[in-house]
Amino acid sequence: MTREVSISSIRELGDTLRRVRKESGLTQRDAAALCNVSLPFLNGLEQGKATAQIGKVLTVCQRFGIDVRLRLPMAPDSGGDA
Repeated sequence: MTREVSISSIRELGDTLRRVRKESGLTQRDAAALCNVSLPFLNGLEQGKATAQIGKVLTVCQRFGIDVRLRLPMAPDSGGDA
């Protein structure tokens, strides 16, 4: 079963990652080791610090089975066809 959430800020992303980590029964230390990132990095990410490197953010998301998707607007000249 999957859930879908909309993220509009780094703070919301951090809150979501914290919730998923806790639901997984992991401490920050265990989660950092699992994701191969430092404890300060994971802590900052969960706190919504905007200094997080996107590559590491995506790694953390992937380790928790979070599928990151982008919703793009239709190109003005596309006419709706893919």
